[in-house]
Amino acid sequence: MKPYRVPQLARKYVEYDMIQQHTEMPAFPDSRTRLMFVFLNRNAQELHASEDELYALVTSLVQMGLDTHDMIDTLSGIRSPEEMRSRQLKVLAGDYFSSRFYQLLALAGRITAISKLSDAVCEVNAGKMNLYWGMKQFRLDATQYLTQMVRFKKELFLSFTSLVAEQDQEIWKQLLNKFALCDTLVEEWGKRAEPDKSRFGYMFWHIYGNGDRNEQALLSGSGTDTEAWRKLVLKYKAEDAILDKLRTAVTHIRHILSDDQNTGIEEFERMLEPFQKLLNSPHPVVREG
Repeated sequence: MKPYRVPQLARKYVEYDMIQQHTEMPAFPDSRTRLMFVFLNRNAQELHASEDELYALVTSLVQMGLDTHDMIDTLSGIRSPEEMRSRQLKVLAGDYFSSRFYQLLALAGRITAISKLSDAVCEVNAGKMNLYWGMKQFRLDATQYLTQMVRFKKELFLSFTSLVAEQDQEIWKQLLNKFALCDTLVEEWGKRAEPDKSRFGYMFWHIYGNGDRNEQALLSGSGTDTEAWRKLVLKYKAEDAILDKLRTAVTHIRHILSDDQNTGIEEFERMLEPFQKLLNSPHPVVREG
C-alpha cells in the first residue's frame, strides 16, 4: 500500500498562524481519514490515479469545517474583543475548509464526488437540527446522544462506500462506526472538567438520566457551577462511563479485524494508538474541592 500522507497534504489548508494564535481548532479526523484511505487504496485498480488520496483529503477538510462550526458558542451576552475575534475566525475557518473541497474536486473533474459530499453535509446538518431540538426539549438520553454524534462523524465518509471494493464494504462500515465512536468518546473526554463545554454532552446526559429531580432541575437551569458539576461527575461515575465505552469499542475493533482474513490488524494498530494511550494513562479524576 502506498504511504498515507493526507494529514501532510491537509496542512496547507488548515494551518494558518492567525487561526492557530487566536482560536481553538478541532482535531484532524485522522483515524477515519486513514481508514478511508486504506479501503479506497485496496480498490485502487477501480479508481483513477490518486483518487484514494484526493477523496480522503477532501472528506477530512469538510469534516474539519463542520467540526469547526460546531465549536462556535451560541451563548448570549457581551464578549471581549478576543472572544469576538475567536468566534469570527471559527466561522470563517469552517467556511473556508468546507469550500476547499468544491475547488479540489472541481479541478479534478470529480463532479459526482461533489454531489456525494454535499448530500452527506445536508444529512448531517438536518440531523443536528433534530438533535438540538431534542436537547432543548430535554427529550434525550445518553445513548441517543452518543448514537447521533457518531452518525455525524461517519456520514461524510460513508458517502464513498460505493468506491470501496464490494467484498470490503461490510467490514469498512463496521470499522468506520467503531472508529467514529472512539473519536466521539475522546472528544467527550476532553470536555469533562468544564461545565460550559460539557453542557449537553455525553456526560451531561449520562448524569441527567441517572439523576434525581433536584439534580435534573439543576442541570436544566441556566448553568451549573464547576463545584456542583464535579460532585455530579464523581457521584455518577461519568468519567468511568466514557472510558468503559472506549475500552469496549477498541476491543470490538480488534475482534472485527481478527475475524476478517483479508485484514491484518497490524496496519490498524497505529490507528488505535491514541485511544489505547488514553486508556493506559493515569487519569486525573475530577474530584470535589
